[in-house]
Amino acid sequence: MDTYKFHIYQDAQREWRWQLRSTNGRIVADSGEGYSSWSAAYDAAQRVKDNAGKATID
Repeated sequence: MDTYKFHIYQDAQREWRWQLRSTNGRIVADSGEGYSSWSAAYDAAQRVKDNAGKATID
């Protein structure tokens, strides 16, 4: 079973971002935008986590 992990980090512009990484360390998704605080990036990652299982594939 693969375990994916969210990683929250601060970029060079001091904005907070998240990445979703697979077990081999590859990035499979990212925030695509920076957030002003760690908690805002965390909340955005949590929304993806909560809703991704309901997503459809077009």
